[in-house]
Amino acid sequence: MQNRSFILNRSAVQYNPLMKEWIGMYKFRGHERYAPLLTALLIQAFQAMSEEQSSILAKEPPAPVAHPATLAQQTKPQWRPDAVTYVPVSSERLAERGFNQAERLAAGLATAFRLPIVDLLQRQINTTKQSFKSRGERIETMKNAFSINPNGMHLIEELYRESYLPTQTGMSYARAIKILLIDDIYTTGSTLDACGQVILNTGFTMGIRVEIYTLTLARS
Repeated sequence: MQNRSFILNRSAVQYNPLMKEWIGMYKFRGHERYAPLLTALLIQAFQAMSEEQSSILAKEPPAPVAHPATLAQQTKPQWRPDAVTYVPVSSERLAERGFNQAERLAAGLATAFRLPIVDLLQRQINTTKQSFKSRGERIETMKNAFSINPNGMHLIEELYRESYLPTQTGMSYARAIKILLIDDIYTTGSTLDACGQVILNTGFTMGIRVEIYTLTLARS
């Protein structure tokens, strides 16, 4: 069984001077009062992402169900992730900032749309700041930077059990698990790609199909 890897990203806005100031105050100086404002921007981006994915989903062949709906009963399929997770920070960064900015954003988004938030990843090494590194250096730095949380496999398995759908023959099948991965800034995509690959590889070893979608505040 193969995973379907999307690592599909959408960002709320371009990384303009005003956004740079807001994120800088929030991320590097620990001003949590910016969280509601930034979460509101993320929510808008998520709504646009949902509309785009729902439109794509509507063009795909319908999945088999136990009792096919009549034409009058049919509704447009709505894209919705099964769970929200986030890019973890090291213990050093957590002590320095006092909170994980990506986790707070993910929690705000999950609450707004009543989505489960899961703690899937952990950071294995404290990577140095990435701001002045090239794309190649960032990718190399992020190799082996993340791993699945000890409880992560159990969480994926739980999502998998909940994804089973009935078919017309009375059998059931499990659709792919959709996971939304949250971070603050998208630059080269190396961090999100590294995190996404850890989740995908874990799903592959378990024989579980996983789709990864990523959402960030800004794209630089």
